[in-house]
Amino acid sequence: MIKFAIGFAALLVVGYVVFPQYQGAIRAVAPILLILACPLAMYSGMKEMKPRDERKPPRPEDK
Repeated sequence: MIKFAIGFAALLVVGYVVFPQYQGAIRAVAPILLILACPLAMYSGMKEMKPRDERKPPRPEDK
C-alpha cells in the first residue's frame, strides 16, 4: 500500500510541475487520490491473490 501511495504522490508531483495551468485542480484531487490509495491497493492485491484457475475462463477441452 505504501508503494501505491508513493506512486500516486509522485504522479501528482510530476503533474503539478509539468502542467502548471492545472495546479489548482491537482491540489483539489490530490487528497482524494491519496485517500483512495488504500482501497485501490487492497483491491489490486486481492485480485492478484486469486487462484490461477479463477482468473482464466475454462477451456472447452478441460471439461
